Amino acid sequence: MKALALMGLLMVLVVAPVHLRAEQPVQPPIDRVVAAHYPPLMIEGNADRQGYAVDVLREAARRADRQIELQFLPFQRAVHEVLTGEATLMPALFKGKAHDAQILWVTEFHRTSLNFASVSGPVNTLDDARALSSIVVERGTTSENVLDQLGFGNVHSTTSPDASANMLASGRADAWLLTEDMMRMTWGMLDMENPLFIGETIRDIPVFLVASPTLPDDTRRTYMAQINEMRADGTLERLLQRYIPNSAGR
Repeated sequence: MKALALMGLLMVLVVAPVHLRAEQPVQPPIDRVVAAHYPPLMIEGNADRQGYAVDVLREAARRADRQIELQFLPFQRAVHEVLTGEATLMPALFKGKAHDAQILWVTEFHRTSLNFASVSGPVNTLDDARALSSIVVERGTTSENVLDQLGFGNVHSTTSPDASANMLASGRADAWLLTEDMMRMTWGMLDMENPLFIGETIRDIPVFLVASPTLPDDTRRTYMAQINEMRADGTLERLLQRYIPNSAGR
């Protein structure tokens, strides 16, 4: 009897750890994400409204049983982290920069337009813009690259959309080149008094979820599949409505 009891105790000791391990929940993979303040795609300082692109990425991660670890950085540093970091994602980026070939373009999920904005009236053409004394853009962005390729010499750069908006509002720049959505939201968030005039579209701009070249291919395919599903079931449009009401059909 003692021998049987001892054998039973040993079986409990051997089996119990296996049973406990089986009950422990599996931790979801965590993806590192960097973002830069460019409303309405990425918004710093508002935990409830972190931007359309961040919402898209977060929902895609949720559907794939993944989590994201988000950090806001200045734009050029965020791009640097994508270029040099280990499997780092960025919720939104435009093509048209010198380092395009070094970035993994995971999937396109949105389209917007590049426009000039002014406080003195619409700037509708590139010729109109060439006649101005000063155009402001953000350093290292597609806007800066586009004007550089077109040979513009009247360009001044800042480090953020807020700085560009303030430069335009104070009269230190005659026009600002960025996407219409970004300029309108930034202008509104800063409570600018002057009306903002948006000119005709200069260029259509696709918006991409991007990542470091070291992102595993199965992770890339997972996010691409989830975002495609979100497009098909209307989730992308519903998330966009939080930031750009009446955006359907744009």
